Amino acid sequence: MRFAMGVYELAFTMRERVAGGAVVVELLGEIDILAEQTLGPRLETLAGRCRGDLVIDLRGVTFLDASGVRLLLRARGRTVRCGARLRVVRGGSMVSKVIRISGVEPAFTWLDAFPPSAVGSVPA
Repeated sequence: MRFAMGVYELAFTMRERVAGGAVVVELLGEIDILAEQTLGPRLETLAGRCRGDLVIDLRGVTFLDASGVRLLLRARGRTVRCGARLRVVRGGSMVSKVIRISGVEPAFTWLDAFPPSAVGSVPA
């Protein structure tokens, strides 16, 4: 959470869209315990509704901690239980380092890129 001009602002957001036949979830900003508590239920709902591919895009993530890793693992579990496939677009070097150090990298199918949001996308 950030404080700017007398107002508290969330330091994260989540956008959903459908692109390339997959539900794409873009995580943006600081994915910490507050983000996990706020975004977790929305992400689990999307993962539970998904019958094909769910792609989580980490390219816009500026900070990731253990809570963010837990958020990804919860989404993975929900997706697998629903018979869908989860893929994750790699984030920046700091995000990749947290994933690697936490030892969860093998739990995910990693992508270096995914179709951009401009062409053929609709809100999820």
